[in-house]
Amino acid sequence: MSPNAKTIAKIVIALVVLIGLGLTVKKSFDALAQQRDATLQTISQLDQQIQSATSQVAREGLRRERELAAASLPELSNVSWAWLAIAALTYSVGMIPGGMVLLEAVGTFGLVIGVKDAIISQTIGHVGKYVPGKAMVVVIRAGRLKELGIPWLAGSTAVFMETIMMMAVGAALSGAMLLWLPVPRWMGACALFAGLAATTLSLPPILYRIIDRLGIRRVAQEPSSSQRSVAPPGGWRFFTAAWLWHLLGWILIGGSFGMVLISLPGLPEDASRVTLVVASIAAMALAMVVGFASLLPGGAGARELALTVVLSPVVGTSVALFAAIVARILFIVVDVGLAIGLGGMPRLRAASKRQPNVSESVGA
Repeated sequence: MSPNAKTIAKIVIALVVLIGLGLTVKKSFDALAQQRDATLQTISQLDQQIQSATSQVAREGLRRERELAAASLPELSNVSWAWLAIAALTYSVGMIPGGMVLLEAVGTFGLVIGVKDAIISQTIGHVGKYVPGKAMVVVIRAGRLKELGIPWLAGSTAVFMETIMMMAVGAALSGAMLLWLPVPRWMGACALFAGLAATTLSLPPILYRIIDRLGIRRVAQEPSSSQRSVAPPGGWRFFTAAWLWHLLGWILIGGSFGMVLISLPGLPEDASRVTLVVASIAAMALAMVVGFASLLPGGAGARELALTVVLSPVVGTSVALFAAIVARILFIVVDVGLAIGLGGMPRLRAASKRQPNVSESVGA
């Protein structure tokens, strides 16, 4: 591909991602506005009921209910920004495990890339999930790997391997945790079944047979493909590493969502912290798996629905929905910030290397 064609392709990809991001952000703020209007309407109705109450006991009960509704008013000005900052940092760290799994996936083809390159490729690709169909995630990550010398077929397959393992671990983890939460049992059973089904596809005997049938490892090992080839590992290394890394990743991502919950007003005072953490991890894992399966940009709508269904019995419907919307906005900000920051680092380093040495210039 010529340099001009590469530049045009990158511009088109950037525009598509920006449009997807814009639509997702708009939907998030629209949902936030709708939730706020609904809460204000509830407060207004309670005010009318307080005025028409015939007894002091009924009036006091309605006032307490109004105070709770007012405290949970979904406004960004009511959240704890310190907890949101910690949530953003935790979510950012949660990107690292996925990069390590991508590193292992590339290694199954006997190809080698650096840890930092794998993490950057994985992290930058997250902005592609806000484009319908999810294909842009593969395009961005595989394109980045191609620039590192990884053949397109091997790179795109490695991206798929990382993704299917993340969804498998997330579905199995959420299914197991949901069995301990006050949610419909069928929901946990379905998530657990989906996780086991996806895990079956990634079992080494099946996975490597598919790879060999497609000839991907043969293509990857051609001398013209990459100058950084090693003997491809076999056995259960990728499967084991993917499960361990993704378990850590889901705990971090779910933990960041738990911190979002803590930052919000209206959280029930009697909510158990242990239950809150378990519910946050299970809800976020299930929500992201459902969002991925929906093929909607960023899982918009489907993810919020899953989060609300799982969390409502624990924190209440209004808080659950508010948390889902705030988490959506926060994750978008982090995804875009990391993509811009990490994507620009190589260019900045290249530019700094091209800068003339000041002392040499003066001496000349």
